[in-house]
Amino acid sequence: MCLPSGAATHIMTNRFPLYLLLATVMMATIASCNSDSNEVVDIEGDLGNCAVSSFSLAKDDSVLTRLDSVFFSIDLPTGEIFNADSLPVGTKIDKLIVKIGTASAKGCDLTFRIPGTDRDTTIDYIKSPKDSINFADGPVKLLVTSYDGLSKYEYRIKVNVHTLKPDTLYWSEQAKRSLPTDINRPEAQKAVEYMGKAYCLTTGGGSATLAVSGDPFAGDWEMMHPALPADADVNSLTASSDALYMLDASGSLFKSTDGLSWTATGAHMNHIYGGYEASVIGARRDADGWKHVSYPATTEKPVPSGCPVRGTGQMVTYVTKWSSTPMAIFVGGRDASGVIVGSTWGYDGGTWAKISTRDMYEIEDVVLFPYNTPRVDNSWRVSERSALIAMGGRYETEEGTATDNLLFISYDQGLTWNQASDYLQFKEGEPGFYGAQALVFNARLDASRSYDSGWIKAGEPTLPVWATPVPFTASRVSKPVDEWDCPFIYLFGGYDESGQLRNSLWRGVIRRFTFRPLY
Repeated sequence: MCLPSGAATHIMTNRFPLYLLLATVMMATIASCNSDSNEVVDIEGDLGNCAVSSFSLAKDDSVLTRLDSVFFSIDLPTGEIFNADSLPVGTKIDKLIVKIGTASAKGCDLTFRIPGTDRDTTIDYIKSPKDSINFADGPVKLLVTSYDGLSKYEYRIKVNVHTLKPDTLYWSEQAKRSLPTDINRPEAQKAVEYMGKAYCLTTGGGSATLAVSGDPFAGDWEMMHPALPADADVNSLTASSDALYMLDASGSLFKSTDGLSWTATGAHMNHIYGGYEASVIGARRDADGWKHVSYPATTEKPVPSGCPVRGTGQMVTYVTKWSSTPMAIFVGGRDASGVIVGSTWGYDGGTWAKISTRDMYEIEDVVLFPYNTPRVDNSWRVSERSALIAMGGRYETEEGTATDNLLFISYDQGLTWNQASDYLQFKEGEPGFYGAQALVFNARLDASRSYDSGWIKAGEPTLPVWATPVPFTASRVSKPVDEWDCPFIYLFGGYDESGQLRNSLWRGVIRRFTFRPLY
């Protein structure tokens, strides 16, 4: 049984856990036709004659563009018909015309609340397929009668609409706490991801604290007190795949495998870009000019014109199908002449090059991190696409240096940059910052997990249910999703416009990822 053209409909005889990061693969398989009728209907007895094979909404651009393409799932065992990806906030659903496909039904009766009243009404869909249906007052009941009149099956049809903007990058004051440290007034701070954990180093008043956590969401931080190099430059702290590195005030490079004890490497750098696999890469100023260097040492090369040698902020390393080696990139910074740039520079293990074709504006000390963002297709289904997000930093004005908190986004690994949509930005009035760090860790969400652990506690927000349907298989799992992974962003510290450390750790997430999946 192949479904009719138009809106894709997903028929389920099972329930499977939904994991957000599989959405792209799911979309590629859901719309295909299935020639095995045993996989379409699996209902005992003659109830198979009451099966709904397709469901969609009729075209109505006054309600929503591409309304007839909205993707609906049909769960035959439970009798649920729903659009798992909720429609945009404000969509009117009180007068919708539906299209229902059945194998050979004698009757299709729709019962719903009359708008503006407390009374229900029932219409015969077969006789009046053009009558509008009110979905605004709760689920609509659909009673299907088989061709021989001997079997009946009842469905509940629900049209889900978001009650808030689901793709907002939500930086809530209720998800803010002080930096994880036992220093009363920290003066410097740097956080890195190392060996799958967050390492946050703070110093102040002659003391140093290293806080380590594999689950920042829970706030489980182990406090340790490292013996740092004399005149350690905390802001240079960097992690490679197997070690931590740091410079002192003179540019001497130190190494540690645990963050507690440090040894001199004998190498020197004026600036560290970041870790690249099992090495650390940076820039050093010699008598004959600036050079790109690494430790363990590889061939030194002159820094290309325009390439920043300080103020480069976070560096991100990723792997692409077009390269046999990882690509490390950063955005912004100051070049050898002291000029601030907004370009993206990349390193592939041997070559440095400017890779951006459309830069950000001239800025330094930018936060840069990878994150998946939702994308809605022509059927109002949601998948995810990888992105780079850059935020914060400082820039030059006629009056001097100023800080920013704007978010910029790139969907092509830093080749082109655009200012992110308003709903992804910090709330209006939030002060600018520079030199912060953003780390992304998944948290396992469920209904019973505690949300305090040092965070400012707030009531549970009212969020709409969201899910992407899973591709069809013949087996069944009846248990609904109780847990799912949610990628939270942790924004550590940074400095304000006066150069004072911000003693804060913000937790942010795109709202959609916090919604409990249906299946």
